[in-house]
Amino acid sequence: MSISTASAADSAVATNPPPPVRRNRRPRHAREWWLGALLVLPGMALAVTFKLVPLIRGVITSFESSSGFGDSSFAGWDNYTRMFDDPVVLASFRNALLVVATLPVWIVLPLVLAVLIHQRAPGWKFFRAVYFVPYTIAPIVVGIMFRQILSPDGPINALLRAVGLEPLAIEWLNGQNSALFSLVAVALWSFFGLGVMTYLAGLATIPEEVLEAAYLDGANFWRRLFSVVVPMLRPTVAYWSVLCASGVLIWLFPLIYALTQGGPGNATMLPEYLVFLTTFQFLDRGYGSAIGIALFVFVAVLSIFSVRHMFKEGTRKPR
Repeated sequence: MSISTASAADSAVATNPPPPVRRNRRPRHAREWWLGALLVLPGMALAVTFKLVPLIRGVITSFESSSGFGDSSFAGWDNYTRMFDDPVVLASFRNALLVVATLPVWIVLPLVLAVLIHQRAPGWKFFRAVYFVPYTIAPIVVGIMFRQILSPDGPINALLRAVGLEPLAIEWLNGQNSALFSLVAVALWSFFGLGVMTYLAGLATIPEEVLEAAYLDGANFWRRLFSVVVPMLRPTVAYWSVLCASGVLIWLFPLIYALTQGGPGNATMLPEYLVFLTTFQFLDRGYGSAIGIALFVFVAVLSIFSVRHMFKEGTRKPR
């Protein structure tokens, strides 16, 4: 073979290289899938054991009739139809709707405080250090503490009398109209630190130049809040709104137990506390489970509506 022929052959090989060998990536993908499944498995096991199984057991128990810890019998829909004629159940869900009506305060108040801390308002270092402290206190301890503070001869009424506002010194936890909203105010004081922390995390993602530009343009605090901060914090506001909407009805049990125990009358009776009374004090497991399932459906509907609406608002791109 001549040198020119060999060179031509080499040029042909260089011009038309052999097709690349395709490596089989399926084993690698399979290993990644099994690794991911292995990491998720403990969480799934906990969710099934402590969430799904009790829920299924609660649904089954809600169709049973039982007294005490003895045997139970099938009751069909009797427990559910019984709720519509029970004034205590109706009052508890009516109170739940009133609590849900306070959600705007739960959403806006932590946002205002977070913006003040972020913009270094006077005293911001102090508030930055203590805003989260109430959330670290056990709710049962908060309830015991505020039971003394809101008592008829407690420090709140003593302060009101001292400044000449004696007509406002009422029985905060014993009034038909004031007890529920006093309970909600205590809950808000206890949990708003979590909202402040959530909003501060969102505010850290907003460029400082944007807020400074709004300030230089003459926008006051409220204009900057609703025209600049809120549109840029839609995902964070949506997350906190959904968390409050789904959790406000299941956070209050320890506070009710420590402050009012559902009284006076049924003024602060909420479904979660009524489930406890019916199941563990009156020992009516079937009826208590039915009330619990009704509360679950109530919270689920509220959460689904909040998730669909708030998530849509939170992920909508600003114009």
